[in-house]
Formats: sequence, structure tokens, C-alpha cells
Amino acid sequence: MHGDRPALDSPCAEAITEALALRDRLDAKITEAVGAFDAAELWDLDSATSMTAWLRLHGAMTKREAARVTGRAKKLRSLSITARAWQAGELSGGQVDAMVAVLKPEMLEPFAEQEPELVPSLVGLSVNDTSRAMGHWAAHAAALADEPEPAESKRGLHLSQMLDGTWVLDGTLDAEAGEVVSTALRLGESSDSDAEPSRTPAQRRVDTLADICRFYLDHQHHRPAGRHRPHVNVVVDYEDLAGGGGGRVVDGAVLSGAALQALTCDSALHRLVMSGRSTVLDYGTSTRTIPATLWNALVLRDEHCRFPGCDRQSSWCEGHHVVHIADDGPTCLENLVLVCSRHHHRLHQPGWHAKLRPDATLEVTDPDGRHWCTDPPRAGPLLV
Repeated sequence: MHGDRPALDSPCAEAITEALALRDRLDAKITEAVGAFDAAELWDLDSATSMTAWLRLHGAMTKREAARVTGRAKKLRSLSITARAWQAGELSGGQVDAMVAVLKPEMLEPFAEQEPELVPSLVGLSVNDTSRAMGHWAAHAAALADEPEPAESKRGLHLSQMLDGTWVLDGTLDAEAGEVVSTALRLGESSDSDAEPSRTPAQRRVDTLADICRFYLDHQHHRPAGRHRPHVNVVVDYEDLAGGGGGRVVDGAVLSGAALQALTCDSALHRLVMSGRSTVLDYGTSTRTIPATLWNALVLRDEHCRFPGCDRQSSWCEGHHVVHIADDGPTCLENLVLVCSRHHHRLHQPGWHAKLRPDATLEVTDPDGRHWCTDPPRAGPLLV
């Protein structure tokens, strides 16, 4: 057997496609059964409060999945032609979901009246084309109905902190906001360099969103002063800061040593002397931050992120103390290098080391001992 060919018992494209089609038609039958079960309110016989609650318990579904299945089944009860086309394999489950997402309750009756003409025109379309076609139909139907536009579209954003200190972001965006956010994430995304592990698309989006928010905080003009850092209040013992230990965000989660080192690398530090647990005796002036003149010199020298393989522009970057301030590293051009936020945090991870030569060449070593050097874009002496 040729080395590039799969073994006889290995899955092939045809087998996977066939299995997916069978599952899709089974989902159609399940949806029909759920719709009838819900219409008869048979879930009440099991002391459930709703069809969604019944599915969560007896179908071992998440709340979101149970609500999605129930909502789809409710709508398809009045769309018999769509339901039959799905069961026959003429429409896919993805197409049906795209249709259901567009059909608001008040649109079900007009669509049902036009099903004989509309459903055949959707057969064979992709999910995206189905969604676009349904969008055009919905806009036309709304115009014919001559109904006033809703005051507010269905949208919302939720950000909650979990017990382990991580955050969960979930939301629904209207068309305009979705386009803005999608474009910002696409344009703001930075590629991976050879000097670091590659990220998944989801991880890149998280990093990009944090960069966008950090960029806004650095350049907002609602408060006097230029670069407002670090945008969070952190409580840490001096001994822990000097020894690489962690700290905590005020009213928030515990920070690791690496995260704390990155935050304090280019930030305004304040002395806060406490008496007991609540009395503030002294709140000192900030220190160790990079002043505007020094920041300008750093930008002129480095121009962009100096991490190997990264060219993130200076407006997205931070000043990294090569010798950390906890180790008595000075805040001067000879000890600073421009890096973007993601690579700033990378350099503070265990096993990563950086060294800045007198000629501003940056040496970076990763935990595996691999070594890179980057030179500043501008050669020759820098006059400030």
C-alpha cells in the first residue's frame, strides 16, 4: 500500500460526510419530536418547569443548548415544509438554524404562507448564502408590514469573573457593532513569531481584544496626563515583589509572579502605608514610571516591538525594564526596550531571559535555550 494512502479502516471524506448527513436527519426527527412533546406540555408529567428544563435533565444538555433546541422546535411547528425538507436532507441543520435565527415570532406566519415558494429556492445554498437570503426576505417582509422599527435591538455583553480568577466574556452584538468589533479584531491581530509557541485563533482574539482595550486606556483623554498605567490597582508586599512572588488586584483575583512583574515593569508605583487593616497613613507619589521624554527617546530608538519576529507599532507597545525594578533596574534608556503587551508578558514568564547590549541589540533566550538577537531599526547615535 502506498505510504500516503490511509489504511482501509481509516475514516475517509465520504464516510464522514455520510455520517454527518445521517446525524443531521436524526436531529430533524428529534426536533420534530421535541416540538410535539412541548406542544402537549408532556414535560409537566416529569415535574419539569419547561421543555428547556426537561432537556437539561433528561437530555444531559447545557442550558444554552437546551434553549436552542427548544426554540428551534417551537418555530418549526408552524413551518411544516421547512421541517420536511430538513428531514428529507434537502436542507441542512445549519441552514435551518440560519432561517430560525432570522424569523422573529411575528414573521413566522408570513414566512409559512410563502414556504412553498421560498423553501425550494434555499435548497442547495450554503449556510452563509441562506442567512443572507433570509435577511433580504426579512427586510422586505418588515417593509411590507409597515411596522415601526424596534427602539432597541437585542444586544448585550456580559463579563464575569470565575472562582479561579479567569474571566468569561459572552455577548450578542447587533449587525453594526458586530462589524466594528470583527474589523477591529482582524486589523489588530498580530502574527506569531518563530521565537514563541503558536497560538490558536481563539487565543489570538483574546490577545487582540486586550491590546485594543489597553490601547484605549493609554490614549484616552478623559483624564489629564498622558499614559495612564497600569489601569489597575494591585496590592503586593515589597518582599514578594522583590522575590518574584505574586500579588492581588484590589477587590479582584490573585496575580501570578510573572503577571505582577509585567504590570510593574512600566507603571506608576505608589507607596501606601497602612495602620492595621483600614487606616491609610501615607500615600506616596508615584515613582519608577517612564516619563514622557524618556518614552519618546525609546520610541525613536526602537520604533516598534523589539521581540524577535514582531513589528507591532510603538503605539501598541510598553517599555520593558530588562533588569526589573525589583532588582534595582534603573529607568533609563540603557535598561529599556520597546515590546508589545503580549511579548512583554512573555518576557516575564519563567525561563525567558533578555539582555540589552550597549549598542541596543536585544538578546532573547527562551526556556529551551534557543537564542535570538534583534537590532534597533535606527543605527548610529541617538540625539534627544
